[in-house]
Amino acid sequence: MVHHIRRRRAYCGDHLQSKTRPLGWTQRVTREEQTMSDAHPLIQVKNLDLYFGSFHALKDVSVDFHAGELVGLVGDNGAGKTTLIRVLCGIHKPSKGEVYFDGELVTEFHPKLAIDQGIETIQQSVGLCDNLSIARNFYLGREPMKKIVGIPFLDFKQMRSMSTKVIRAFGLRDNVSADDEVERLSGGERQSVKIGRAVEFKNRVVIMDEPTNHLSVREREHVNELAVQLKEQGLLVIYITHDIFQVHKLADRVVIMENGEKIEDASTDSMTAEQLEEVIRQGGRLVEKMGS
Repeated sequence: MVHHIRRRRAYCGDHLQSKTRPLGWTQRVTREEQTMSDAHPLIQVKNLDLYFGSFHALKDVSVDFHAGELVGLVGDNGAGKTTLIRVLCGIHKPSKGEVYFDGELVTEFHPKLAIDQGIETIQQSVGLCDNLSIARNFYLGREPMKKIVGIPFLDFKQMRSMSTKVIRAFGLRDNVSADDEVERLSGGERQSVKIGRAVEFKNRVVIMDEPTNHLSVREREHVNELAVQLKEQGLLVIYITHDIFQVHKLADRVVIMENGEKIEDASTDSMTAEQLEEVIRQGGRLVEKMGS
C-alpha cells in the first residue's frame, strides 16, 4: 500500500481516528463530515503516468477519492484499473505525476508502507492461506505475542477470541469455529473474513478487486452489504468490477478507465447504469461526443 509520506503528521480525525469500536459498528457520514471530505480528498492522484518499458500503462490519470465514499472503478480488461490500484497499494512506482495521501505527498512506494497507512486490498483469489485456521489468517502478518519467562510465544487465546467476534459479526455460520481451516469456508465466507480483518485493524481505505467473482447470489449480496457498511463507517471503499449494473446500485461515483486513461468520472445520480455501460462500450469516443 502507500508509502513513505513527506512531512508526516499525526492524524487527528473524528470518526476516522484509530480507536476501539464495537464490531459491526456503523455510523452514517454526516453532511458536515462529507463537506470536510469533499474539501480534502483522502487519496489524490495528479497527472499520473506509468511506463513498463515502452508500454504506456497509465496516461495522465487524475482522480480524487474521499473518505466515506464508495467509488466504482470499472472498464474492460486492460483498461488500467488494476494498474492504478497497484500504484495506490505501493506495488508500482509511477513514472510521472503525484499521489497524495491525506494531503501529504507520497515519496516512496512499497506495499508494507501502504499497509501501515491503512490501505487494505481484498481480492477474490488471494489473501488467505487455506491450510491455516481462521484465527491465524485473521492475524496473518500481525500476530499478537505474549512472553512466558521472557520467551515470546504466539498469543493463540487472543487470536481465537477476536477472530471469533469478527466471524460472528460478519455473518459466518454458527458452526464455523476460529480454529477451522480456511479451506472449509465458502467463497462468500472467505470474503467476510477479509473484510472483517480490514475493519478490525482500523484501515482507512479498502480496495475490493472483483470481490464477488464466482460467488453465489446470496454471497454476492452479503459482500455488497458489507461494502456499503464499510462506507457508512467512514472508510473509503474502491470497488473494482466489470459489472456496471451491480456497482451502480452500490457506488456514490463511478470512474471509468480505457486503455490506461480515465475517460469518465460521474456520480451515480447523474448517469444511469445504461449510460455508463455505453461509455465503456464506446470508449472515449462517446465522452468526446457528449462533451462537444
